[in-house]
Amino acid sequence: MASRYRFLLDGREHSVVVDRADGRTTVAVDDGDPVEVDVTSSGLPGLFSMLVDGEPSTAYVSRRGAGFEVTVGGRRFALAPGTGAGRTRGTVGGLDDPPGQIMAPLAGVVVEVRVNVGDAIEVGQTLIVVEAMKMQNELRAPHAGVVTAIHFGSGDRVEQGILLLEYELSESE
Repeated sequence: MASRYRFLLDGREHSVVVDRADGRTTVAVDDGDPVEVDVTSSGLPGLFSMLVDGEPSTAYVSRRGAGFEVTVGGRRFALAPGTGAGRTRGTVGGLDDPPGQIMAPLAGVVVEVRVNVGDAIEVGQTLIVVEAMKMQNELRAPHAGVVTAIHFGSGDRVEQGILLLEYELSESE
């Protein structure tokens, strides 16, 4: 099944499609040709070994706020969540939401709720997946905290701006 993601690199938005089928994973960036990849964790946090079209490589990934810093082949890239077709929020939702609340960034159907009431959440953790226009949008925590209420479940239809989830911010936030 293919998943589409958006991210910002050097201020420019890119679209990435990751397709997993028949035991193979391919990645296509900005409607380019798909490249077969095989990624495994090296055992060290953030360090990954990869085969990209059969060529070995390594990558180091670390979290930077709502985004990531990726080092590959001696080059460093800062990745930030994309905005998604001019919206104020993309795959990393909640950046404009009131603290302690996750709102639906668009109308759609809740595909998956990945947390329960009482769960501790970390910055960037996927909380809810909403599908709209055949694209799955991962709504991630903009702050650390503890989930206090979940207002919708898998299969529920939601409208843009409706409150999906509430959480209490951790004391460090």
